[in-house]
Amino acid sequence: MKYRIKFSKVGKIRFIGHLDLLKVFQRAIKRGKIPISYSKGFNPHQLMGFAIPLPLGMASVGEYLDVETSEEIPPEEIMSALNNVMPEGIQILDVRKFTKSDRSCAAVLEAALYEILLDDKIIDFSEIIKNMFLQNSFEIEKISKRKTKIEDIKPDIFSLEEISNDKFTFFRTIISAGSQRNLKPELLVKYIYKYMGREYEPLKVKYKRIELFKNNNGEFLPL
Repeated sequence: MKYRIKFSKVGKIRFIGHLDLLKVFQRAIKRGKIPISYSKGFNPHQLMGFAIPLPLGMASVGEYLDVETSEEIPPEEIMSALNNVMPEGIQILDVRKFTKSDRSCAAVLEAALYEILLDDKIIDFSEIIKNMFLQNSFEIEKISKRKTKIEDIKPDIFSLEEISNDKFTFFRTIISAGSQRNLKPELLVKYIYKYMGREYEPLKVKYKRIELFKNNNGEFLPL
């Protein structure tokens, strides 16, 4: 039986990496006595898979993990068992059984919602963004392990909306995420600063992932 687990990762534990997070869940599943299924072969491992890694240091209230068990268990029992043994900062928010039409969360992931706080109050930010979107393309330099290339990130931005805040510039954005196309929110913010003619200072920007989406006939729905 397969289940999809939604969880949050906030506070100090956001500074552990993806592999350490995997170990946290592996241990929690053992301590919670959940009958997890294992792969076959010489070195069997628990059958589980995350939708997408969360960048080190970023908080999130919308992460997903698929697990497979050797027997059927009520979702609420899985949720309770895991929450009883999870370290501070990780909370299981929801557990549901797979349906016949479900695919893995990594396979269906197409977009992510972020909240981004700029440690500065940019006057007329919404108007600046409106004018920015009048451009035909948003070209930015992407650096990979093998090469550097110029890429247009405009098709990866599905929405961007300023949220009222007296002291800082605060906005929400839905951008591409997943195996097909994936835009890091830092690249979007770098481009915005470049467009405004300002220097990008990473320590003055706070990112939080709110939700992960699949595409259902043109409509974004939570995983």
